[in-house]
Amino acid sequence: MITALQIIAIVSAVLSSAFFVFTYRGWMKALKTPPVRSDLRPVSIIIAAHNENDSLPELLTALIEQDYPHELLEIIVVDDRSTDGTSDTALRYTDTLPLRVIRIDTVPEGISPKKQALNAGITAARHELLLLTDADCLPRPSWIRGMSATLGSDMDVVIGLAPLSRNKSSASSYAAFESRRTAALAAAAAASGLPYMASGRSWGFTRTAYDACGGLPELYSHLGGDDDLLLQQMLRHDVRVGVCMRQDSIVLSDAARSWSELTQQKLRHYSVSTAYRGRPALLLGLFVVSEIMTPIAAIALTILMPGPERILPLLMWLWKLWYDSGFLVHAFRWTKGETGRLGLAFWEGFHIFFSAITGLTSYLKPPRW
Repeated sequence: MITALQIIAIVSAVLSSAFFVFTYRGWMKALKTPPVRSDLRPVSIIIAAHNENDSLPELLTALIEQDYPHELLEIIVVDDRSTDGTSDTALRYTDTLPLRVIRIDTVPEGISPKKQALNAGITAARHELLLLTDADCLPRPSWIRGMSATLGSDMDVVIGLAPLSRNKSSASSYAAFESRRTAALAAAAAASGLPYMASGRSWGFTRTAYDACGGLPELYSHLGGDDDLLLQQMLRHDVRVGVCMRQDSIVLSDAARSWSELTQQKLRHYSVSTAYRGRPALLLGLFVVSEIMTPIAAIALTILMPGPERILPLLMWLWKLWYDSGFLVHAFRWTKGETGRLGLAFWEGFHIFFSAITGLTSYLKPPRW
């Protein structure tokens, strides 16, 4: 006789695997819907920088090498209270880039520093098309061209792909995995008409969409979420969201090198998830719950079932990890990530528990920078 616990295990397993099928199908749909606009339009690029003296030269050099006319660009570096000479470093590039520096010296109590910095840059921007990236990022040569083409194709918001590059640490290997998994799901959701998140390392929007939703000042009380929460705010104003699916428009950046650094990042990210609204938030929540419930039910059945067959639920869950990872392979190969099935299955299993623990902690322990 099938018990309630077995029913929970079966339903959770089927639901979570269905979401991986959805991710694969949505990802492939995104690849088949390239932008149709090819004319070049003026673009403002906003970069918030806090003590980024070491990282900024790489980013600005990459912007110099973009295959986009400099006369159509405006680059605004917002120096957010830096003490390492970030402004001086940026100003050295004014001879080769149409670049301006805005300096912020104080942040009022209760206001998110990065949101204030980004809003200052956006407010000062002269153009309708706005692209955002971080100071420690490395955009590929056609980032501006690909992102602006998508944004100009009757879209109000463009989501870019920004996977992390791993180093030799286990924390960075997991972060690189998680960034590609998240990007695949976000692209699939957007291509399926259910956008819910963006990456601050690579995204953009029109000034019209930004002004219509009230912009970042509406979100100043939130420490994190200058990308996700702003997108959620825009979605409440019926914006159209596109995904830039060009390999030469990907933005790379280094993954966290330690578990403590990575955990602090994830605490900030997960703390804003309660602000998600609508059908995408409901489906995402269902995905997360079903993923967590599957191994919990498998462990419980292993403990409660009699005889040698008790090992079957855990074996089935391990097989499920292998099965689900197959739907990630194409996206990981396309973004130059790890594609070995064993590695993907291992990190998928680890991700379930790490994200559950970190997510719960983010509600109990206030995140910090």
